[in-house]
Amino acid sequence: MITKQKYTAAPEHARSRILVFNDSAVDVASVVNLLEGMGYQAATAVTDPRHVLSTLSATSFDALLVDLRMPHLHGLKVIYLIRETFSAAELPILAISDDGMAELCNAGLLAGANDHVVRPIDPIDVALRVRNLLTIHDIYKASQDIQNNLEREVQARTAKLNMLIENGLLMSMTRDRTALIRHTLFEGRSLLHCDAATLYLRTDRQTLRFSMRTRDDDLAEKEIALFDGATGLPNERFAATWCATHKQSLRIDNVYSQTRFDLSGTRSFDEATGYKTVSTLTVPLIPRGGEVVGVLQFINKLDPDTNVAIPFLAELVPLVEALAAQAAVTLANLALQDAQVGRVARTAAA
Repeated sequence: MITKQKYTAAPEHARSRILVFNDSAVDVASVVNLLEGMGYQAATAVTDPRHVLSTLSATSFDALLVDLRMPHLHGLKVIYLIRETFSAAELPILAISDDGMAELCNAGLLAGANDHVVRPIDPIDVALRVRNLLTIHDIYKASQDIQNNLEREVQARTAKLNMLIENGLLMSMTRDRTALIRHTLFEGRSLLHCDAATLYLRTDRQTLRFSMRTRDDDLAEKEIALFDGATGLPNERFAATWCATHKQSLRIDNVYSQTRFDLSGTRSFDEATGYKTVSTLTVPLIPRGGEVVGVLQFINKLDPDTNVAIPFLAELVPLVEALAAQAAVTLANLALQDAQVGRVARTAAA
């Protein structure tokens, strides 16, 4: 059983693409047959030296087996040419030569081969060396995926930061309260890639009032008290009021499984409309050093690939909080301007 495992391709390598190059059709066929006997399902043979580089360029291979002794094209030259394009991790190479040719073996390794075997070929030896080369390639692919993901993440974060900068400039110039609220709501939804968003504004009656939604459904006219009328304590029954009174953002991954807050209104809305609320993110609108002026609530973060509702990621919260802070400062400034204009008008009337 142990011997058989040494011969057999690892399950994750069974479909690895392996190119075998030798200008002898008989020799290359014997190596391909050996690999297929081990369980490798995608071994390809090339006998024409003119087609080696074009074959490698046309198809992404995971490893290459090349003979060093060929009458029409020396295997060393092939390795040198390949290494001008492919690194040792990107395309691992196993060189093959006759026994008793130590200098040629060393030359093959110096040319860029990762490993070397001699004829007569020992199947177990080849199996272990091919498995090692494919593992090297796996590590290379994993590192490339990580690098590509990091690059995409940096690009995405840069775009979001640029959006916040542009958003701040726009907010600093606006004097239209309704336009500001709408812009904040829709920009937040876009930033989070979620399905819907709602804005509550704080009233002079110490309540939260529905102000605007990104969806077309009607807004509820009921206001939510921020504090208990009898005790004066913060109203922690609802997610929006908890967020406002604690001045903290709040993520709920699944509305239907959490028991901390009263979400009966959300569930009733879903039942009446056929909508399915899954996740929410609630963020307070707080001017720097000031009191909460409102609350943003985002609904159903969408998976970018499947468009299925998923939980909001914690790493997105600071970006939305920055957007909310920008909007809160602008709203507070507009309120101060309105109050000043009112005082001037009253003074002039007096």
